[in-house]
Amino acid sequence: MGTVILLGIPSESVGTARSALSRNAAEFGIWSIKYVPAPKKEIEISKAMVKQTQDIAARQDDTHILGFSAQKNRRDIENSIAPYFRFRWFDHGLLKHLHSPDTTPFVNSLASSLTEESEWAARVKPADLSSPLLLPECSFEPEHKHRDLWRHACAYGDLQNVVGAEKAIRDFQNAHHRKVGFKTFSAYKWVDRRDRIFDKDGERHGIAPFPRDWKYSYRLEPGFHFDVTHLDGRQFTLTDVSGRHNTVNSGAHLNVDSHGFVI
Repeated sequence: MGTVILLGIPSESVGTARSALSRNAAEFGIWSIKYVPAPKKEIEISKAMVKQTQDIAARQDDTHILGFSAQKNRRDIENSIAPYFRFRWFDHGLLKHLHSPDTTPFVNSLASSLTEESEWAARVKPADLSSPLLLPECSFEPEHKHRDLWRHACAYGDLQNVVGAEKAIRDFQNAHHRKVGFKTFSAYKWVDRRDRIFDKDGERHGIAPFPRDWKYSYRLEPGFHFDVTHLDGRQFTLTDVSGRHNTVNSGAHLNVDSHGFVI
């Protein structure tokens, strides 16, 4: 069972929403629905509400967050959640139907969204540490035609987005999961277009602070990161999440986590 958090729904609408969804329970049987409401009639999300939502999400195994907001800083809100937990905006204009005799438009839209989310969880969400989605987008440089991998994974609004993301993952893996020869053995590793190896199998250390220990609603192993080296042992540079170009000497490596933080 997945958990969906309705973030920013006005508190005056929560009771009506609960009743409407309860009357249509068959549409949401596999979902546990939780609420982080905004004050009274406001359709807005505060920093405190984001923190509350993250804390709730971390107590579940599969959390999807639907945001309600009429604010101008929606991108800032999205950026504080989407790197860690599956996030999508919900049409807040549909809230008016919760205060009308017919709540069907709201219920149907939510049901449709969660149908898509079920497919996303089954076909796109990382299932283990081998998912290419766990690579840091700011650091790993794929071939040009595979650069939209992470954008595909975050898309929503149509089941075809799930199909597209699933294909993007498969194509990315075919292009960048390569057999690498080491001194005494060979193994498949992630290799980008600049011949930098992103090895996920190194010793676990450098515990990431919450919420960086999550990505796309997948809980990372404590201390998980990539050991980055060059295929030919050369000096190389790596761009981290801050935009800094880190220089790594020949034969050395750099530790970077799934969000592009050097550890």
